[in-house]
Amino acid sequence: MTMKLSLPPLLISCFFAFLLSSPYAIALSTDITLSAHQANGKKVELTVSLEQIEQLPQTIITTQLPWINGQAAFKGVKLSTLLEMHSIKPSLIRLKALNDYTTEVTWQEMLQYEPIIAIKKDEQYLKIRDYGPFWLIFPLDQYTELQQTTYLAKMIWQLESIKVE
Repeated sequence: MTMKLSLPPLLISCFFAFLLSSPYAIALSTDITLSAHQANGKKVELTVSLEQIEQLPQTIITTQLPWINGQAAFKGVKLSTLLEMHSIKPSLIRLKALNDYTTEVTWQEMLQYEPIIAIKKDEQYLKIRDYGPFWLIFPLDQYTELQQTTYLAKMIWQLESIKVE
């Protein structure tokens, strides 16, 4: 007599839910694609991982956002640092999310407000279900003009790609 071992579907579902709920597993599920032309005209296309972003100088922006309760500390790399690292000086930065939402940030806005590509909120990795793993954060509490809809729309979450022109 042969005995068949079978796992109940609920147990299998719980196992996969556990794997996917790990803070680091969800945070690592995507990278950012960066495409641009450098100052010398050379085309740059690369993939930037969470690990690579963590190796860059980190900045913390503590601010309130309309999508979360209370104030939070967001940690990540300045957008300007990422672009300067690759000798990119744009006039317009086009950002795209996992759901194909797109927005634009000008070079002047980037230099004036110094948004970061956040990877952590209150020292926890951002997950896809929590606006991550990459979220462009502006310091809303520092500049009241950033609380206008125009700027709120630039705070793209689930950032997937950056195209610099």
